[in-house]
Amino acid sequence: MSGTARALPGWASDYALLRDRIASFPNQQEIRSVNQSGEDVEILRYWPDESWSAPADAQRLIFLGPASSSVSAKLENDGWTQTATMHLLAGKPDDVEQVVQLPDTSGLFEAPMDNYDVVEVTDFDRPVARGRMHFGATYGLLHDPDLFSPSNPDVARRAVLANFAGSAYSHGLPWLLLVATEEHAAQLPAGWSKATELTFWQHN
Repeated sequence: MSGTARALPGWASDYALLRDRIASFPNQQEIRSVNQSGEDVEILRYWPDESWSAPADAQRLIFLGPASSSVSAKLENDGWTQTATMHLLAGKPDDVEQVVQLPDTSGLFEAPMDNYDVVEVTDFDRPVARGRMHFGATYGLLHDPDLFSPSNPDVARRAVLANFAGSAYSHGLPWLLLVATEEHAAQLPAGWSKATELTFWQHN
């Protein structure tokens, strides 16, 4: 396979599990995943060089690390559109927020699933935030919580993350890894730092 060879970190395959995707490993430098129906092919890898070409059946690409303007231009010429930039944030559980006070009308619920745990925040019995965390050997991997029009989005989101931080701490995990939107990564709370970028591309 053409393109710069660089082995992926362990959390990269867990990122597929966190989103209910089935991952396979063509090689150590690339993760191919599909949805539960075996469709929607996604390729995750570090940014390649200009000699690399996306697999013919790929519908989405995720590249790790600083973006390459020359490869971006080639992708656009090949019918790809950049759709999002996200950031992997890293923090130690005992350095980040573990307790968030919710209003009296709110509740917080936890549920273990096959590949991840789920935390949901409700307000007047209506779900307002939901997040997932996959437990790795040395880290908990989270994705930015989904928000469902909470009256206070910041508190709802922080409550989900804080609950997971407490859970990771109780399990003795040394690290938390959070895939966050560009907006949330720009407002880094105490204890978190940026580790790498994830750039998403969709085929037109």
